[in-house]
Amino acid sequence: MAAVSSSFDQAQVSLEVVGELTISDRHITNLSKEMGSQLAAARDQRTDQFVKQPLPRQTTTPTTPIEVAAVFTDGGRARTREPGCGPGVHNPRWRETKNAAFHRMTSVSSPTDPQPELPDCFRNQAYVEKLVRGLKGQTKQGPNEECRSEDTAGKGTTSSLSLPSWQPKTVYRTCLSSLATSDEFGPMMAAAADVRGFFQAHRQAFVGDGQAYNWTIHKRWFPDFVPIVDFVHAVEYVYEAAKAIHRDQAAHWQQYVAWAAACWQGRVASVIADLEKWQSEQDPLPDEGAAEIDPRRVVASTITYLENNRRRMDYPNYRREGLPVTSSLAESLVKQINKRVKGTEMFWDDGPSGEAILQLRAAVLSDGAPLDEFIATRPISPFSPRCRSAPLASSA
Repeated sequence: MAAVSSSFDQAQVSLEVVGELTISDRHITNLSKEMGSQLAAARDQRTDQFVKQPLPRQTTTPTTPIEVAAVFTDGGRARTREPGCGPGVHNPRWRETKNAAFHRMTSVSSPTDPQPELPDCFRNQAYVEKLVRGLKGQTKQGPNEECRSEDTAGKGTTSSLSLPSWQPKTVYRTCLSSLATSDEFGPMMAAAADVRGFFQAHRQAFVGDGQAYNWTIHKRWFPDFVPIVDFVHAVEYVYEAAKAIHRDQAAHWQQYVAWAAACWQGRVASVIADLEKWQSEQDPLPDEGAAEIDPRRVVASTITYLENNRRRMDYPNYRREGLPVTSSLAESLVKQINKRVKGTEMFWDDGPSGEAILQLRAAVLSDGAPLDEFIATRPISPFSPRCRSAPLASSA
């Protein structure tokens, strides 16, 4: 209840009304910290065992073959406070949560690109403007777009009726979330993927946005997975570049559609060439003092983004292989995590309690009821009646 309610006091009310259980919000808080810390300890133990295997590591064989193993990663936000400083909020700050979604998927590979034309939603101006506003942070919880049909409102399973036939479909999802650094989160992701047998899947994909640490994690821990940069983030960059270059709205939109279609069709080099040609015709960008909205700065940022990620933007080939082309499933997970940990008056201890709630939240969002299983099998005190009852029963 602590993991699904909006707060610990709301969990107390829900338990009283629905479960007819009287338990204080403080006790719920303490139990949540205890159990979440145990989940984190179990995760760290699995990670340590995976990392310390002799090379080459022996990866886990899944009980049933996996068609597509897709790993999605994205960062969230949570406010934390300095722990151990007494009542109140001390040294508040924003922290990035690291989040990963592990999707077991089905899809059909094709000899040709099953969707060569840019989808209609990316040609819809109102939709694209809303999409870009959400990605730029004006809508902190992220947009809720109809076209991003890899998204899912519930857990991992998605109705096949809601997806075009060429898009991969999720059959099972599990989640991982932490306040850890990217260096710490990478091996956690690898250990979690190994438990699920992802390293022996027939097809493998690693999907993320342009954050450099995502691709460091990929290179270090998932080198055999196909690296895919979220197409929607590419849309954001070319949209902003087209807007910076063309003041006329019609010309701006026409340019955006041409560049978005080129990216969708794998012609990223032609977009970079167009941007570099425009850039060569402008005065040089000053070393300092240019505003972020300066068209030269916007175009330079777009060129850098596309150059850095062009090897991960072969979207026609990804579609032929039946792999996902957007990170919307990761962003969906971030929104679901944020519903519990991000609020106007929420400040988590920057330590065990903040980490604990992320473990509980990720567990309840995962398919297969891992939290129920952990509660039934978790370590307990040796003085517990549960521990004493076993030898007494056997002696009787």
